[in-house]
Amino acid sequence: MFGEYRLAKTRLFDKVYGSLIGGAIGDALGGPVEKYSHEELMKKYGVVDRFLPYERAETMHGHFGEGDCIGVYTDDTRLKHLYCEAILRAEGIPRTGHLTEVLIEAYQHAPREINKAFIEEYYLKSIWREDKVIFSGEPTNGAIIGNSPLGIILACKPYEAYQLGFDLGWFAEGYAKTAAAIMAAAVSESIRSNATVESIIQTAKDSHITFSRKREGKYWQELEWRYDPNITFLEAAVTIAQKEHDVFKIREPLYELLEWGHLFSEATHTLVVALSMFVAARGNFEKTVIGCVMYGRDKDSYASVGGALAGAFGGAKSIRTDWIETVVKANPEPDMYSLAEKICSLIELQHIKDQTDIEAVNYLLNHES
Repeated sequence: MFGEYRLAKTRLFDKVYGSLIGGAIGDALGGPVEKYSHEELMKKYGVVDRFLPYERAETMHGHFGEGDCIGVYTDDTRLKHLYCEAILRAEGIPRTGHLTEVLIEAYQHAPREINKAFIEEYYLKSIWREDKVIFSGEPTNGAIIGNSPLGIILACKPYEAYQLGFDLGWFAEGYAKTAAAIMAAAVSESIRSNATVESIIQTAKDSHITFSRKREGKYWQELEWRYDPNITFLEAAVTIAQKEHDVFKIREPLYELLEWGHLFSEATHTLVVALSMFVAARGNFEKTVIGCVMYGRDKDSYASVGGALAGAFGGAKSIRTDWIETVVKANPEPDMYSLAEKICSLIELQHIKDQTDIEAVNYLLNHES
C-alpha cells in the first residue's frame, strides 16, 4: 500500500510533496527527543537516524496518540497544515481572513489534535488589521516553523514569498517576522529547477535586503539589513558550514556562535541552525535533518524547517522511502500526497494568472521528476 507512490510525476509535484513530507519527517525524528541536549542524546540513543518512541503521549503541544507513536509528528507540522488549509480556501495566496478562519475552526473542533491552551497562548492573542499581523505577543519561532507553504504557493517567486511571509507571520514580531520571511523566500527559490544550495542562501539574503530598502528612511534601511541578527548570524554560520561541510563538525562552533542568539529571537536560532545544516549537508535531505536533530535544543522545530527546505530542494525522490512510509502510516490525515496535488494545481493557475516566471514553472510542470 505505502510503497506504490506516484512520485514520477512532474518535478513541481516532486518538490512540493518533498517539502511537505520532508518537514513532517524532520519533525517526527526530533519530536520524541525534543528536550534532550546533544550530550544526552549521544549517551542514550547515539546518532538519531531513526524514528524513536515518545516517552509520553500527551504534551502541551497536543495529543500524539496511543502506544509508542513511532513516526508521529508534532504541532510543528500541524502548523504547516493550517497554512495549507488557508491556501486551499483562498484558492491561491492566502490573506489574514483565511488564516483567522482556519485558526478558529482548529480551536473549536480539534481539542485533542491541537491543545486549546496552546492555541490560546500563541495564536488567539494576535491583533489583526488589514492583511497583516501587527502584533502577536512574543517573538517565537512559530511563524518560521509553519510558513514554508507560503514559499511553496509562491514557487520561484522568492521576493514575493518574503513579503507574504513577513505580512502573514503568525504570532511573530520583530526579528522573528524577518526570520520567517527569509525562510519563505528560501523555500520558494529551492523549488526552482536550477536552484543550488548557494543560490538559495543568496536569494534568501537578497530578498531581505530588497524588502528592507523599500522601507522609508535611510537609517532604517541601513540598520534593518546590516544589523539584523538574522543576517549577521546567518552569514557567520554559513561560513562555518561551507568550511566544514559536515553536520556533526559544525555543531559545536555553531552552538558557540548562537550562544546569545535566542536573546534576539528563538526564530533566529531556528533559521540559522536549519540553513547552516542544509549548507553543511550540501542540500542532502538525510544529513540535513539528522544534523538538525543532533544539534540539540528545539530539535523537532529545526528539523521540521530544515526538512521542508531540503525536501523542496531535492524533491520527494531524495527522501528515504521507508521514512516516507513510516510517517504516512503514522499520520494518515491529512493526506499530504493529495494536499501536494491540490497546491500544485493552484501554483499553475497562479502563475498563469500573474504571467510571471512562466518559463520556470512551465519547466517544472512539463518535466518528470
